[in-house]
Amino acid sequence: MNMIRLIASDLDGTLLPEGTPDIDPKIFEVIRRLQRAGITFVAASGRNYESVMSVFGHMEKELTVISDNGGYVAKGGEEVYCHGFPEELLQEVVKLARTVPDVWIMASAPRGTYTDMNDPKYVKWIREGYKMDMQVVDDLLAVEEPLIKVALYTYAKDAAEVAEPLRRQLGGRVSIALAGERWVDIMMPGISKGAALTRIQQTLGVAREETAAFGDNGNDIPMLQQAAESFAVANARDEVKAVAKHVLGDASQGAVLAQLERIFSETVCSQ
Repeated sequence: MNMIRLIASDLDGTLLPEGTPDIDPKIFEVIRRLQRAGITFVAASGRNYESVMSVFGHMEKELTVISDNGGYVAKGGEEVYCHGFPEELLQEVVKLARTVPDVWIMASAPRGTYTDMNDPKYVKWIREGYKMDMQVVDDLLAVEEPLIKVALYTYAKDAAEVAEPLRRQLGGRVSIALAGERWVDIMMPGISKGAALTRIQQTLGVAREETAAFGDNGNDIPMLQQAAESFAVANARDEVKAVAKHVLGDASQGAVLAQLERIFSETVCSQ
């Protein structure tokens, strides 16, 4: 394995169970040991920033975070950049999303989450599972904050079946990613975890050959492609495994934690 200086990892389905804050606390200490050894750790998620902080809040000052699939990046708790929709494009995306059958829709702001579909089951799940401060509003298009991502939860089909017609209708005007078996995320064009990771690499002066990345879903593919040492967990979608250089064990069995410990050991031995 190449000498690693930068690690980026997805959260849901990779570091922790989907839709929960339940992470193995051993991961926190491994991340700290990696960073003391000179390896930057990036938490990279389709979740919004506050949901990532429900997992890593006590480490906020120590971490770089890619949230909303690259629509928002923060370092040490401070915003690095934020890509919100222009009003006209946001209207087109939301109005089209509303025509898709059997979906629940929400949207992410830099530090908040909104829905105008007040389904108690999904609102409760987002608040209690993802630990987001979900706000129910009359109309998403009336929210005054910049909206970074529009997310559709599909409860009748696989996310890929919902995403494909949206791609055809919206074309290259947006970026669409699969963020779970049931989540379809829509962002500004060019936004992805991979694009955000590229910018972080450039800022740090770290090469692709010095980067490792972990993921399980479609929104992780651009990030895995930007890392010479790319890892998919066993529970990943097939298309993610096809892109990754390595396939690990199941996320629920601590596969990523074990690999992080291995990277740390190899780094220490080489110093």
